[in-house]
Amino acid sequence: MWNFCIQKGETLSNFTGSRSWRFLLLFTVFAMVVVACGGTSDDTAEEVVEEAPAETAAPATTAAAAEEAAPSGPDGVYKMAIFSDPQTQNYWNYLDTETDVWTAYVMSGQAVSLFSISYPNYQLVTGIADELVETSTDNGDGTYTYTVPITQGYEWSDGSPITANDMVFTYNTAQGLGLLSNWETSYAAADEETLGIVSLVAVDDYTVAITLNFDAGLSAWQYKIAQAPILPESYWAQYATDRETLLAADGSAAPVASAFEYDKVEQGAFYTWSYDSDTMWFGGDTTIYKSGTAVEWDNGKAPKVSASFGDTSGEAQLSYTAGPYVGTVEFTLYSDQDAAYLAFQNGEVDFVLNPLGVKRNLFDQLSRVQGVETVANLGNGMRYMAFNTRIFPGSDKAFRQSVACISDKEFVLDNVLQGVAVNMDGQMPEALTAWVAPVTGVLADCAGLSAEERFNKSVEILQAGGWTASDWGSHPGGADRAVAPTGVKGPGGETPPSDMLLYAPGAGYDPLRSTMSLFIADWMQQLGFDVTARPTGFSVIVDKVFTPENCKDWYFYMLGWGLSAYPDHPVDFFNSAYDTCDGGYNTPGFNNAEFDALTDQFKAAKTVSEAIAISQAMEAILFEEMPYLVLFNVPTLEVYRSNVEFPFTDVLDGLTGTGGGYPSNVKVSD
Repeated sequence: MWNFCIQKGETLSNFTGSRSWRFLLLFTVFAMVVVACGGTSDDTAEEVVEEAPAETAAPATTAAAAEEAAPSGPDGVYKMAIFSDPQTQNYWNYLDTETDVWTAYVMSGQAVSLFSISYPNYQLVTGIADELVETSTDNGDGTYTYTVPITQGYEWSDGSPITANDMVFTYNTAQGLGLLSNWETSYAAADEETLGIVSLVAVDDYTVAITLNFDAGLSAWQYKIAQAPILPESYWAQYATDRETLLAADGSAAPVASAFEYDKVEQGAFYTWSYDSDTMWFGGDTTIYKSGTAVEWDNGKAPKVSASFGDTSGEAQLSYTAGPYVGTVEFTLYSDQDAAYLAFQNGEVDFVLNPLGVKRNLFDQLSRVQGVETVANLGNGMRYMAFNTRIFPGSDKAFRQSVACISDKEFVLDNVLQGVAVNMDGQMPEALTAWVAPVTGVLADCAGLSAEERFNKSVEILQAGGWTASDWGSHPGGADRAVAPTGVKGPGGETPPSDMLLYAPGAGYDPLRSTMSLFIADWMQQLGFDVTARPTGFSVIVDKVFTPENCKDWYFYMLGWGLSAYPDHPVDFFNSAYDTCDGGYNTPGFNNAEFDALTDQFKAAKTVSEAIAISQAMEAILFEEMPYLVLFNVPTLEVYRSNVEFPFTDVLDGLTGTGGGYPSNVKVSD
């Protein structure tokens, strides 16, 4: 899942299982959720989803004698600011059509999963599964079955047990009612052309058997199906009669697997969670190692857990006891970032949830304010521009390549934006060093060229691709603009449309993408194309480009993705089976048979080294075809009040991106 920080969203995303105690991010979906990370209703956006830990549960099926009784209710309030209204409280709707990061932050812990991710080390751990089942049974008929035991004793907040039947219900509902987006990727159904689930059945109440039409690897099993969200049949069965009824149902009353339930929901104003005094989801000691996680959970109400994952040898990096330590979590909606950070500076809120992090100048300013702490982390995400390859001129590869060539991203980042962001050419953030592919194709050919050389090279690309013009224009050299070509026509003699729009977040939300959009629109104009950068609200962009009925109604847009613990996002972003016209996350409508075949191999990869090799072959195709022009990545800068204590602050993608501010583990003093 990624946090489609659609910018997740800005975001990809991220569902992460959800043992709240297991830390952290109870509410985001990391496994596969793409969460659109956006801006205000008037601004911007980005994925998913990029997602909290878990550990393998011991086989004990009864609660241990109470060592720490569930408190009647911890004191204190944790106050967070948001600056875009969540779209829904309904988890089904959230993962279907309302997958934005703001909804993810405020969404209560309504889902669990078999496996999960622990932070800050991104270690694969168990969720409700009793163990990490990573080997399938070959059925001898081209199908493979994963049989997973589920720990007995976990309960939803309504008192109903969490069982294999909940997962079967969730799968059947997603399939039977035709749910889209994350539901399609998490519970992909097998057919003659699609690798996916053949059947998902309950062997008994605490064993689930998932049969696939291929021998799934890391991407398709551990980091996708095994982290698919599971919701309570006890509540949702009454609404699962048809798609419309289910997505319209009230989610604020749904049971949770969390210490917090919705308290007050005032759309357009504020949202609060309150501590459930009957909860079993509290406590537990977690120890983090460089490449492993150990958990001890024995609170007397939940199943006892003593488990370790990965390599837990050597010295531990940190250890903490999970909360919650506050009785109320408040999310207050502000009109924009400026208002949210002003409230923070005035002490009205403890933390600002911001998928983009604090702007550099404000970060520097706030760092000098008494009572404010600062933290900077590498971002696990990307900002990008997408071409609509379904319609002309985005359907033409030479056009996409010429735009990529003339777009001098480094000039904008270094000279205009003063180095506050890092250039990014491929799909992998630079922190994932082993995964980063060598830059090839047009981006390599045009790297280091002057403005005049970029213009000339871009014209050559168009000409070689069969484009014609009555006058190809010229570039005077230096910093001057080119004299644009006139009478430009495509290979079939088609005239490009006039007044094509490049949708991008506004300057008030993200000055980086806003600035980049102005430059790229101007460079396209210098090539003879009538393109205008249009500052647009986040939700407007998302509705326009991620809604099937609108999939051909745009030319270009800029958003971003927050990515997940396992970098499998190119599969869902560019495989033709996930075209947005059919409800997926392939917004460009990219369709390449060779790429699709590689994604099938990637899904079956059993080792990280094998997956990296296939991923880099996929990247080479994307460098050639350019459905995205990847733009840049930015460090995640965050601030918090000094009366707030997090279990840790050093984590790839920051406190917002990985834990939504970690409400289940934060301590707030007076």
